[in-house]
Amino acid sequence: MLHDVSAIARAVGDSPGPEEATRALCEAAVPGLADAAAVYVDGAVWHRVDPGDRLPSRWTGHETGEEAGETALLDGRLLAVPLRAYGTVVGCALLARDAGRPPFGPADLFAAGQIAVPAALTIFHGRRDRRQVEIVETLERDMRPGAPPDLPGLEISYRYRPAAERVGGDWYDVIPLPGSRVALVVGDVMGHGPAAAAVMGRLRTVVQTLAALDLPAEQVLHSLDEVAQRLAEQTITTCVYCVYDPVLRRCTIASAGHLPPILLGADGRAEVLSPPRCPPIGGLGRTPFETMEIAAEDGSMLVLYTDGLVEERGEDIGQKVEDLRRRLSDGTSIEDLTDAVLSAARADDVTMLAIRFRGIPSEHVAQWMMEPQPMTPSRVRGLVRRTLDAWGLASMTSVAELLVSELVTNAVRQTSRPITIRLLRTDHLLCEVSDDNHRLPVQREPGLLDEDGRGLYLVGQLAGRWGTSRVAGGKTVWFSMPIPG
Repeated sequence: MLHDVSAIARAVGDSPGPEEATRALCEAAVPGLADAAAVYVDGAVWHRVDPGDRLPSRWTGHETGEEAGETALLDGRLLAVPLRAYGTVVGCALLARDAGRPPFGPADLFAAGQIAVPAALTIFHGRRDRRQVEIVETLERDMRPGAPPDLPGLEISYRYRPAAERVGGDWYDVIPLPGSRVALVVGDVMGHGPAAAAVMGRLRTVVQTLAALDLPAEQVLHSLDEVAQRLAEQTITTCVYCVYDPVLRRCTIASAGHLPPILLGADGRAEVLSPPRCPPIGGLGRTPFETMEIAAEDGSMLVLYTDGLVEERGEDIGQKVEDLRRRLSDGTSIEDLTDAVLSAARADDVTMLAIRFRGIPSEHVAQWMMEPQPMTPSRVRGLVRRTLDAWGLASMTSVAELLVSELVTNAVRQTSRPITIRLLRTDHLLCEVSDDNHRLPVQREPGLLDEDGRGLYLVGQLAGRWGTSRVAGGKTVWFSMPIPG
């Protein structure tokens, strides 16, 4: 029998983790209490001490009553001790004696039960802590920015590394907008760790929602600032929000206290841009935000980043931005540049998003402005037919004509001013119909006797995707269809 059960129980309870506790239990039991010992958790052996192969291999945690409520003495030489914590059985300790030793007695059962208690508690708390860690890791994985989507008109390179491999306050997003436009976002919440990550997750969701409304860049930052004032007091966030139009080859930039973007021209010359100076998100509140617009020439590249890419203790950050600009001018690729930065130890999150502008060829864009007359839908069908034939997409003509006609018919009924129709060919066929009526249409399933309401229902059924958005001076209704092959 064990001589100092209390000391052994304390030693088991002082184990740093469940695995160590099960090992301590087995090694404490052999040879003082038993000739062999094993601990089963979830039907598997976590630890086993069996110097003379005295523990029958046929026994498992389930067969010895891992879920049993009381200690079980089996044939006098095999003892099954449930590991119970807070009324829950978390495992089973199995002790065995060989034939040359007296059978287990009441004192042995008491000693086994005493040393089982701290082991059970350690396993219970270890499981709980492990579940909490798994929950945190799952949330962090979900919060990490994923790979940007492949979109027409641009190429994307990105790097993201949170400090200490934990999600922090940095994020980036590439968000498709109507008309093949793209919103480009990089943000940085002040601070580190779970608190900054939580604020980042909420603000990122807000930006995605505002972008889906197709608001102007300055309005996105203004609305984000208003939300931040309510969500996270005393939290400062810098953010740069850009909208690239691959048809017009223009890029609008709004910055809230963020480091300046760098534009690398098609000729290889890099320039540090100077968007209007606006305070960070969540700072002063009720701040007007302004934008700048730049020409986005094909082959040029816009580089957005957080301070972790350039900031070093004791160094002037303005000079570090200039060093970044110079390295880009010298022909250092984004991949080589960021890989070199990421290979060094950094105390801050590092985020970089680089966009190479490619544009959409003008021959893949068709646009018409039409008066809202009864014959307008028929005229538009003819224009669509001829355009798709020229693009080699005759197989899409019948469906595309029908859907364009439905959108144009709706627009003719709602406006007295000219309607704009635009077709774009990328990896999808995109059609946009714009008018000056701000009221957005709502899709509904028409009844059998309804004469109206079938247009958008058909669009929703036959198009790959469709949507509506308010624009300056009215609204745009659009649909897209995948191009075969």
